[in-house]
Amino acid sequence: MSKFQHFLSYGSTDQEAARSLTGVYDGLLVPGTIAAFQADGTKGFVLTLSARSNEPYAIDSRFPLFQNGNLPWKKSHLQLAQILGLDAYIEDGATGGLSPSNFDDALVHRVAQGWLSFNVDFENVGAKVFDKYAKRLPDDDIKIEDAQAPLWVMPPYLMASSSDDPWRSVGDRIWNASVNLLSRSASDVRLRRVVAGGSATVWNTLLTETPETNLAGWVSGLDEFNISATSRGELIAYGKAIQSARERGQSIFALYGGFFSVLLHRFGLAGSSHGVGYGEHRDYVELPSSGAPPARFYVPRLHRYIGVDIAGAIWEQAPELVECFCPECDGGSPTSLSYHQLMRHSVRARADEINEWTRLSTDDVCNRLQEDARAFSATVPGLVLPRAVMKRAEGLHLHLGSWASVLKAI
Repeated sequence: MSKFQHFLSYGSTDQEAARSLTGVYDGLLVPGTIAAFQADGTKGFVLTLSARSNEPYAIDSRFPLFQNGNLPWKKSHLQLAQILGLDAYIEDGATGGLSPSNFDDALVHRVAQGWLSFNVDFENVGAKVFDKYAKRLPDDDIKIEDAQAPLWVMPPYLMASSSDDPWRSVGDRIWNASVNLLSRSASDVRLRRVVAGGSATVWNTLLTETPETNLAGWVSGLDEFNISATSRGELIAYGKAIQSARERGQSIFALYGGFFSVLLHRFGLAGSSHGVGYGEHRDYVELPSSGAPPARFYVPRLHRYIGVDIAGAIWEQAPELVECFCPECDGGSPTSLSYHQLMRHSVRARADEINEWTRLSTDDVCNRLQEDARAFSATVPGLVLPRAVMKRAEGLHLHLGSWASVLKAI
């Protein structure tokens, strides 16, 4: 089985981490809103990385945000809408009631053409902008002619709540229009279809009805840390859908995923993307939300973020529960890390998880998860912590046992 693909979801505040950690991760996934609104800066940064070390990247249209009616728009959304030919449907700062019925053949063609052109032209950047970002890299000889095109182009897609959802038909038509446009062009870009479902069960049905084999996937609101019976059922269905897809010859890259997505590599998941400091899952209804992540510490034994104050308090009395020996941490207290060190640490931790945990058998994974859960449950209650900190620290490990039970059920 090929190596799990580790992508970072790019944000303008992530440049320091992405620049300094080249080789720790495999590529960048650039949100279409950022690529559209911060065009020169995004191009300059992404393309200089690609010219320096062939850093692969792809751009996600985030198209399901246009399914949300009457939500406030930001300038970045408006800019993306213009690229996609949807600006005529935006009224008074809201979506203006965009619905599947709006997508006649002319609009479908305009959306497909706008996005394909934007991707094909992305590597065209002014020398002044390119040089500005090239000077921030330690390499002396970064040439603009070495800048790379996107690794693949993901035509705009829609979130489907069922197999007969009208939005699904719109997504099919945009995909087909994109294929036809590319067949008539001289571009050598590769298309990668995105299959997005409102639940794991719906997503599985959509996958079975999708003929393409190289796919990206997104199940809305798939929360890895929710330990309810319903959530566990969703994770089991998600894992089984990935396993079935592999048996059909489909390879799936998850647009959103935390450590649990790494564990699903054993069932066929090819890779996933996460934000620097956040990004375990996303609900498409909340897609317009954005912003820099808070300063949190990623605990390797918990495979999750917790407050720096909680991590520091635990480290003082039971360092073995939270300590990390990556180049950022070096075994020290989480409270000693700067914001950028916290961000870099989180990326390094995910890379270490991929290198270590994808090699283990499912039995070994489940045993380790349960052992770490027992270590936290046995140790944390005996620590001398302020009541507020103890309340926040209790139960942080419960998802570990839940993951083990899910893996056994897939």
